[in-house]
Amino acid sequence: MNPNQIHKFITQKSKKTYYRMIVIVSLILIVISSYLFFYMFNQSANKDNFYNNTNAHLIRIEGKLTNNALDKLKGEDVEQIESKLKELGVRHKTSKIYKLSSGIVSASDNKGMILYGLDEVFPNMLSQQFEMRNGTLYSETGTGIGTEELKLIIPQIQFTEQGDITSSSYDERTFQLENINEIVNKSDMSYFFSRKITGLPMMFVTQETFINILNIMFSSNMTENDSQKIDPYNSMYDFIDVEEVLLYIDDIQSLGSLVEQFRSSNYLVSYAFDSFENLSADLWKSNLLYNLILVLMVTISTIYILLTYRNYLKSQQKDIGIFKIFGYSNRNIRFIYNKVLYKLFGIVFVVAIIFNVIICFNQWSKFMLICAIETLLLLFIVSLISHYQIRTLINKGVLFLVRDGKEFE
Repeated sequence: MNPNQIHKFITQKSKKTYYRMIVIVSLILIVISSYLFFYMFNQSANKDNFYNNTNAHLIRIEGKLTNNALDKLKGEDVEQIESKLKELGVRHKTSKIYKLSSGIVSASDNKGMILYGLDEVFPNMLSQQFEMRNGTLYSETGTGIGTEELKLIIPQIQFTEQGDITSSSYDERTFQLENINEIVNKSDMSYFFSRKITGLPMMFVTQETFINILNIMFSSNMTENDSQKIDPYNSMYDFIDVEEVLLYIDDIQSLGSLVEQFRSSNYLVSYAFDSFENLSADLWKSNLLYNLILVLMVTISTIYILLTYRNYLKSQQKDIGIFKIFGYSNRNIRFIYNKVLYKLFGIVFVVAIIFNVIICFNQWSKFMLICAIETLLLLFIVSLISHYQIRTLINKGVLFLVRDGKEFE
């Protein structure tokens, strides 16, 4: 009889066990598919919520505790922060944010405002990068079309010998006014707006524009050596403190240890996931647990399938002995049982594909990855069965096969 036809009779003879194995292996793959989908969904959520979430990478240093009092950051504090990051070899971006909360008044209604000076690094630290123009004020109230103007009254400040502040003159400057929400996601600026003081609008300007305003305010206090201009990196600290230092840390795993080091140096630090006891450790433990479960599931499933198929082959060993008696070569017998094997796992693979289409509907990248993993797993199992289990059994002698074989029910 043609070996191509014999495998059908073998399947028919052992159909109860054969189809039971199809159901068992199919259920195993369905469980693995479900877990892989859940695993990928969890990894995708972690990427969106943590790794690819700009806010999750940000550390805000807002002051320093000295003698139980919170002081603004000085120039030496900023240098110390940068030095610490370089010492640790942490890849990062640093943005210094300045703030004027008094003195600046709108000429239209004499209403005060809060003015933030943002450096050129700040726009690159948000999820939606943008470019701010010099000479422009950005706020929640601007039209966003670049035609609205706002005139500011900028006081010219003098310091008395006693250290008091006086102002007897002012300067008026006109700025373009634009809506910050037109160029950047509102959620990216929500941190600032959450600090909003009732009744006081907030304005954002480039650091160059901010420095120009400071030059107007403090020009009478400068000496000739100052060249009548504030240096943004040196003498600027003589006139205004840093409101906060904003750090973008590339490696999210290092956030927890960095925050602890800054806090141990008495800096007031906050970051998006401060409520987590240890963000990096939690993420590492979560990923490790999911990976261990996946490895255990695949390993146990592989061993179970191999043991199940070995028992199936053991029930066939008398038939294998009979094939040998009738003159079939080891190669022909192996061909027959490989056909039985390929048919079984072919059916299982089709069932798995159908299930994967259902659970991965419209998520074809996950579908392709799950199918690729399961294909490799099935190929590995089939290879082990074909090259080890089937070949080992067929190479046994006829007497061994007939004597130890038992009829299949």
